[in-house]
Amino acid sequence: MGLGKIFGKHRPEAAAEPGTQEEAPEPQSTTESTSTSTSNGIKVVIIDDDPDARDFMRMGLEVGGFEVVGEGGDGPSAVQAVSEGKPDLVLVDLHMPDIGGLELLPQLREVHWACKFVVVSAIGATRMIEAAMEAGAVGFIEKGVSPRSVNIHLEKVAHAGAVKVIRPYPLNSEYP
Repeated sequence: MGLGKIFGKHRPEAAAEPGTQEEAPEPQSTTESTSTSTSNGIKVVIIDDDPDARDFMRMGLEVGGFEVVGEGGDGPSAVQAVSEGKPDLVLVDLHMPDIGGLELLPQLREVHWACKFVVVSAIGATRMIEAAMEAGAVGFIEKGVSPRSVNIHLEKVAHAGAVKVIRPYPLNSEYP
């Protein structure tokens, strides 16, 4: 099973014939816009105090065709990443040492009001989800969800707005 299948990346319509090697794609010229370097053109900022969690999310998002334009591990770096990256989506961890995601959301909204915020947390309590939505989040992802499901969810959020909360299998059978 390839990384693309795990992370939700779709293969081109014309697949290589069995027994032949696929040619590597030609490198893009430096004159092309960076937003065209991904298949879906959705720019994302990842905010999580755990660098390993950020790396894992970055890898899954990039394989899924998202462009990660910034990262933050605390309040000030989060504000800077959103201000400089001008993302379409921001993934915000709910629990961080210096400031919680719920307290951080209004600050981030002031910096770049046009983006959509998705809260990511290991705690999927109904009250936490409601509080995140009241603070301005349009999505909620419980940690432990497959990267493929995260990518599908974020595509829906980016194009449609608020969507159903996703939880790890088997709690939610909507996503494969």
